[in-house]
Amino acid sequence: MLPHIDAFNKILKLEKNFSKNTIASYLSDLKALETFLVKKNIDSKTAFQSDEILKEYFRSLSQENLSSRTIKRKFSSLSSYFNFLMEKKKIGKNPLSSVFTPKLDKKLPSVLTLDEIKLIFKACEDHENELLGLRDRCMFELLYSAGLRVTEICDLTMDNILFDEKLIRFFGKGDKERIIPLTYYALEWLNKYLFQTRKILSGRKSYNSDFVFLSNNGKKMTRAAIWQIVKKYIYQLNIKKNVSPHTFRHSFATHLIDGGANLVVVQQLLGHSDISTTEIYTHLSRDYIDSEYLKAFKKNSN
Repeated sequence: MLPHIDAFNKILKLEKNFSKNTIASYLSDLKALETFLVKKNIDSKTAFQSDEILKEYFRSLSQENLSSRTIKRKFSSLSSYFNFLMEKKKIGKNPLSSVFTPKLDKKLPSVLTLDEIKLIFKACEDHENELLGLRDRCMFELLYSAGLRVTEICDLTMDNILFDEKLIRFFGKGDKERIIPLTYYALEWLNKYLFQTRKILSGRKSYNSDFVFLSNNGKKMTRAAIWQIVKKYIYQLNIKKNVSPHTFRHSFATHLIDGGANLVVVQQLLGHSDISTTEIYTHLSRDYIDSEYLKAFKKNSN
């Protein structure tokens, strides 16, 4: 058993203010190392004093054909854990200091075109179930025009929406405030959804909920449910792209930069702490423009 997991968990929850999903990923990565050590019959004290054991562990991950990104994430989780143990003076050094992980492939995220966004919106409006179609339309509007994360959609409460100021307000990691302006269309669809669909959905359960987006049975929407809803529309419209709820956020940022938005402004809207995270959209935007130009050129040449 790895030592001081409960204390580390509390740090992630209370001091770092990480989301439940992020904490679950950290703990899962620690569990994977623990399983490896048990199989090898190696106690944690021995493992923490020998970087060779950690090197062997990461070699085993590479042999499992895990992606570079997954291995990097596991390295980051373990490094945070070891840094925590060092701060508590439980170990003298970080045993990962001489462990090297593979370089990340710089893959640009998938982006929807404006025409594809409009098609998805139209499909929601034409949904056979008007209530659910209206909910989906409103969710997609906020994913796109406000650049919300899927977890933010799930956790969005009525208290987060400042209607008079036309803003959404979140408190993220370390109680860092994030303010997102609501567009005319976002407000329009929010009002339609709240006064039509949500009123009915909220009456389908025995307890009151302050969450904005509700499932067909009146419960809080989950990440998995929203992912499935997105996939349903993408399949229905025969869009040949790898699209997830996060794709709307990528599209939001890319289209802003295409329209001439300042990179720092986009960084603030997305809630990125480091502008280097936002810079990917400048590269993505160039590729996006080039691909759209080529498609248009081919079409006009025929």
